[in-house]
Amino acid sequence: MMFRERGAALLLTFLMMLVLAGLVAAVGFYANATLVGSRSQYLDRSALYIAEAGWQRARQAISADTWAAAISPGNTYTESFGSGEYAVTIVASNACSSSCTYTVTSAAYIPTQAAAIARRQLEEGSVTATVTVGSNYSLTATASASSSNGGNTPGNAKDSNTGTHWQAGVNGTGTWLAMDYGSAVTLDRIVVREEANISNLTIEYSDNGSTWTAPSGLAVSNSGTTWTTNFSSTSHRYFRAYFTGVPSNRKAAVDEFESYNIAVTLGTGEVTTEW
Repeated sequence: MMFRERGAALLLTFLMMLVLAGLVAAVGFYANATLVGSRSQYLDRSALYIAEAGWQRARQAISADTWAAAISPGNTYTESFGSGEYAVTIVASNACSSSCTYTVTSAAYIPTQAAAIARRQLEEGSVTATVTVGSNYSLTATASASSSNGGNTPGNAKDSNTGTHWQAGVNGTGTWLAMDYGSAVTLDRIVVREEANISNLTIEYSDNGSTWTAPSGLAVSNSGTTWTTNFSSTSHRYFRAYFTGVPSNRKAAVDEFESYNIAVTLGTGEVTTEW
């Protein structure tokens, strides 16, 4: 009788240990699942914050007209932020000479796009940007050039009269037309209205009139005989157009050299998000 009672007690103890082991395993499994879920939610929220950071970065840069410092519209710019990185793309409906509509896409990755364990994307479409051009700083500047042909002097390219023009004194590329503003002036757009023979050009700045540098974010577009050059806002005393595309038997000629510091007013578009 004693042995039966002892055996029953041992069996009961064993069963209780099995139950306790099951409870411990269940609690452990639940705790692990909870931790995994919390970790996943944390990563998802972080990806959203990073996507928002890239989106705000793009909007601020467009409004300040400094986006070209990081990226030309249509290309993707990737930048590290917090625990991951974002890749931002801006696409404009046109050259934004007076107004345009943007689409801004910001894709976030943790920790990187190449090894993402969490991601989120924000897109803002139909963002209206209105461009205020402002005054033409060239009108009060002093014009000079690499050379001139007869009465077609540099001053003719800043008199607000397309009936007069400057013409280089020699044929081919390598000629230039410059403006001296007397002191540093902040510019981000130069418009060259061509008279004849220009197939390509670049814009450069200087602080001493002899050492020249191309501004960052330089983007040149051409519409007929109007060359519009946008670049990151920068302050210098001298700016010039350097003509890199002129036939070897022709002379570069310019009706007007205009210089501006434009302002952008950015509206609010429709924001969507996806994982």
